[in-house]
Amino acid sequence: MLSYRITEWGAPLEAQEEATPDPQGSEVLLRVEACGVCHSDLHIWDGYFDMGGGRKVTLAERGVELPLTLGHEIVGEVVAMGPDAGGVAVGDKRVAFPWIGCRHCAPCDRGEDLMCLRPKYLGTRVHGGYSDHVIVPHSKYLFDYQGVSRNLACTYACAGITAYSALKKAGPLGEDDHVLIIGA
Repeated sequence: MLSYRITEWGAPLEAQEEATPDPQGSEVLLRVEACGVCHSDLHIWDGYFDMGGGRKVTLAERGVELPLTLGHEIVGEVVAMGPDAGGVAVGDKRVAFPWIGCRHCAPCDRGEDLMCLRPKYLGTRVHGGYSDHVIVPHSKYLFDYQGVSRNLACTYACAGITAYSALKKAGPLGEDDHVLIIGA
């Protein structure tokens, strides 16, 4: 498996080869067909988020270890599954939902992976899609994108879900309500 990884914060990505992982338990192995480049990848590559006023939150402080394979906007083909995996079949084309929690805490038990304090987000906390293969921990994080080009579908894993989340937070809208969405 060939991956392009951060080996030092802010340094060029390094090509690294290793054995392609065998999925265990409920894991699914995708052969990556497309992976978007998100603006947050640049911050992760830098190793910190600028909070303004000279304050920074470093990823090392948040427990992120190097090397790390970026890429959280992933589309791929299912090529192998662990013995407990179901819900997909080898050959299926899927977009991977990257915002995966630890799957063991109270927020994760409620289905609120984004509130997890020990997240396993693909491409930001664990190895992601700047690789030719990626492990997804469960098929419930894989979605069919039939009818949409793979290059567009991969962006739905971040930009698309961000816009969708904002619309959900807006709540029920009436016929005379207006919503302005800023950003692309």
